[in-house]
Formats: sequence, C-alpha cells, structure tokens
Amino acid sequence: MKIIFRISKLGFGGAEQVFISVARELSKTHPITIIFAVDSEQGDNVTHVKSLGFEVVSLNASRTLNSIVPLAKLITKEKPDVVISAYTDTNAACLLSKVIARYKVPVIVSEHAALNEHWQFKSNSKKKVLRFYVGWVYKLADKVLCVSKGLEQQVNLLLKQPSKTLTIYNPVRFNGSFNKGLKNENDEKNETQVIKNIESARVLRLVAVGRVVPQKDYSTLIKAISIIKQQQNVHLNIVGGTTDKKEFNKVKSLVAEYGLEKTIEFVGYSDAVETYYKKADVFVLSSAWEGFGNVIVEAMSFGLPIVSTNCNYGPAEILIDGKYGRLAEVGDSESLAKIIIKEALDPLVTGETLIKRSKDFSEEIIASQYYELINEVIKHDS
Repeated sequence: MKIIFRISKLGFGGAEQVFISVARELSKTHPITIIFAVDSEQGDNVTHVKSLGFEVVSLNASRTLNSIVPLAKLITKEKPDVVISAYTDTNAACLLSKVIARYKVPVIVSEHAALNEHWQFKSNSKKKVLRFYVGWVYKLADKVLCVSKGLEQQVNLLLKQPSKTLTIYNPVRFNGSFNKGLKNENDEKNETQVIKNIESARVLRLVAVGRVVPQKDYSTLIKAISIIKQQQNVHLNIVGGTTDKKEFNKVKSLVAEYGLEKTIEFVGYSDAVETYYKKADVFVLSSAWEGFGNVIVEAMSFGLPIVSTNCNYGPAEILIDGKYGRLAEVGDSESLAKIIIKEALDPLVTGETLIKRSKDFSEEIIASQYYELINEVIKHDS
C-alpha cells in the first residue's frame, strides 16, 4: 500500500503531528510506503520526518493553489492507493488535483479546527471561499474526516452529506510511562491529602501548552492567575511558540499590568514538553476554540489534573462533559480561577484514572481507525 499525506508544510501544528504519528504507527504494523507532499521543504519538521524514513516531496508551490497541477502529476507518477490531506485550503486544492490527475485515487480530507471560530478573523470574501470549499468542493472527497464530533456536526451543516463525514480523534504521543510513581485508586484519599498542601506556602504549579495566539485566549488565563494569586502562591508555565508578535505583546502587557512577571513564565516552543507536564500540579487550557485539544490528552497521559474551557470543539468530548476534568465557560476568568483551585484541592479522579482514559487516544488505536478508513475508501473506489 502507498499513501500520500498532503499538507501545506511540515511545521509543529496539530495536523502535522497527527499525520506523523499515524504514519509512524502504520509503518510499524503494515507494509506501507508513505510520502509527505508539501508546498515546500521549509517546515520545521521536515528533517524529523525524513529521519523516520519517510519521503518528503516538495511541490515547489509558492502558495497552495499553485500546488494543484504539481500534486496531480505526483499522483499520476506515484499511483498511490489513497491521498489524505489536511486544512481547508489544502483540502480543496488536493481535491482539484484528484480531478485532473491521470490516475484515479480516493482522497480523504480532514478538518482540524472549529470552522466558524477559526474563520472569524478572515475577510468576508475569504469566508465565502472557505464555505464554498467545504460546502461544495468537499463533495469530491471520498470521506471527510473530523477530529471531534462537534466539528463533524459543523462540517455537516455546510456539506449536507453526513454519509461522507466521520470522526476520528487525534492520537496522543505520550503513553503515561513517566507516571509510575502515581498512586492507584486505593490511595485516592492519601493523594488528595498531599495535594491539599497547596493551602500552605507551597507554590501551585500550573502549565498551559499551546502557541501564543488569539485562539488560546491566554488573556483570560492571565486574569485568572491574578485572582488565584490573591489566595495562593502560584506559578504558570506557558509552553508554546511566540511567533504571533501582536498577540504575544498583548499578553505580555497584561502580565505587566497585573504585576505577574515573576508568576507567569513564557517558555516558548519546547521539544521536551513532557518535562513541564511532569512538574505541574494542574494543566489548564483556556482556549476560545479548538478542533480537538491534543494537549488535554497529553496532560492526561501524565496523570495530570485537567481544567479547561468548554469551548468548541473537543474538550467536553475528551473529558466526557466534566467527568475527567473541570470545565469553565469561555472567557470567564473568575470561573476559571475557581475551578483551578478546586481541582488542585480536590481532583475529580486519580492520576491512574486519567492515564487509563488517555489510552483511548493511543497512537495504536487511532492509527488502526485510520487503517480501517483507508481500506474502506480503497475498496469502495475499486
């Protein structure tokens, strides 16, 4: 079997990580040739993907629309069994490549972010184009894969072909192997008593993981930290890229306004994010929207108590409507502060329970679901 993963660039985004995880796992268990087709080889993850033994083919496209003909030629040359793409613009271009290629191939397109929320900062003309892509061009797809059921419902409102859509959650890249010191279910009372030490002078250590961009709404989290600090010594590590200088300057100014320079640390991008999960008492996601929320599952895999906004889409599905972690309304700093303290003092579930839940999103399980989908579209197309 030969698979082309089509993505505009191999950076550190969520879709890229999903494709890499799935490709790595599939190649372990099946005789598969995998090619990553990108606009150009400028992505930060290109070297890593090549080190895993996968071929990276540059389409030499200055923008995604210019990739339509080069990808069609690549499809004709390589004759893959399936093409899987990600992100709306790239998906649409990929489907047009399918139409003009001289080799018939099934195409699976995937959406990784809440559509309306992700598009809200686009111009009206761009929004119309994106809605046209999802509502009409996606009809050319063999399947439309969404990373949460909420996102799938949103896609269906535009596409109106529910038989084409399905949900496969994102895989978690960690397996809980760093959590062997966590207590089991029988030690829940002792674990809670230890955590209650935050009522003393000990610092409550929080971690948030994600780029400093408007989507992550770190402004609300910073305001929540200022509230917590009035009651409790606290420290927050924000682990994620700071390339959006406008948003970074905005949140840095807010940190200064509240006098939290020594309380909140911007770590930047880290390829050892597990060290920050391991050091934290509570994980916090303050996003205004998501497509899934990979970092929640990552934190769960370390047995880390979870607090998240109940944003569209993903967190409530991962946490089963608050069974595995506490949920606050989007943009509500007071509610977020309250449940952070509550979760630190009295975790909803034990670390072992969180680790067990995270295994529902293991690379093995998710890759097997991709493999079933791939075989389904190949069989249907033949």
